[in-house]
Amino acid sequence: MKELWLQQLSNNINNNIDLIKITKIKKRNSHSFLYRKKNIKFDVKIPVIFIKKIEKNNHQDPILLQFIFHKKELITNKKYNNNPLNEKFNIPGMIHKYKNRILILITGICAVHCRYCFRKNTKQINSIKLCDWYQIINYIQKNKQINEIIFSGGDPLILKDHKLNFFINDIKNISHIKVLRIHTRIICIIPERITLNLIKIFSKCKFNIVIVTHINHPNEISEELFNKISLLKKVGITLLNQSVLLKNINNNNNTLIKLSNNLFNIGILPYYIHLLDKVDGSHHFNVSERKAKKIIQKISSSLSGFLIPKLTKEIYGKKYKKLII
Repeated sequence: MKELWLQQLSNNINNNIDLIKITKIKKRNSHSFLYRKKNIKFDVKIPVIFIKKIEKNNHQDPILLQFIFHKKELITNKKYNNNPLNEKFNIPGMIHKYKNRILILITGICAVHCRYCFRKNTKQINSIKLCDWYQIINYIQKNKQINEIIFSGGDPLILKDHKLNFFINDIKNISHIKVLRIHTRIICIIPERITLNLIKIFSKCKFNIVIVTHINHPNEISEELFNKISLLKKVGITLLNQSVLLKNINNNNNTLIKLSNNLFNIGILPYYIHLLDKVDGSHHFNVSERKAKKIIQKISSSLSGFLIPKLTKEIYGKKYKKLII
């Protein structure tokens, strides 16, 4: 029998028509969303368990707008492209941009498809090939200045426990690795993904584990998430959050203040808030840098310093993020 989180993961909506029906959006409000499937390059995907957080009959719901296909995605813009970060792989599945750390795309699969995803138009991998993985391990062993590994994707935690454990075990044997960082969205989508077995795997690691969640709006936070975060913290895991500043979703003071407070209340520290990566089809989500600065300056008067996320952006062709505020 499938574990609960796998059952929840497999029960998902993969088209606009069903998503509109289940969220009870009235026809007069759905014209911007309806479109023929053949024109959608990046499929709709959202688990039914997470759809419960969407307010019914609200076509402006901030969760709905992150995952439903909008006709504006078909509008082209010269400033937007398929690979806005200009990612270049040293080995298939591995990027070494920063001296002390490498990023590994151990899977290309996600629990949900965020419409603004900077990798949505690039070729996805189902799971990293073993031959490439062993090349990566060899590369890490030879480069002793590397002390941190970042698991990204896709979503690393979409892998089953035994497969994730396989990757972690290989890293555990490299003495100069001190930190494993895992970037994940599935924790807030399906909190049940944090199984007791996964906690056990993490607890056996000698290096520090940092989990970076991706939560954009306070409505994404649930009591179930709080309970699972508590389990992670009990085994010494550091929890940070990164958000993307998105027009009509979280680009206002009150939403971001509430998001930071709610994250901290469940044990996650707000860390980054990114300006939109300029990927094709995402222009309608964009918030200008000027407006973003004003928002961060305004929330600063209502939040303690450690609750103010760093405003950053990626610049095409540059190795490092630009810290704005």
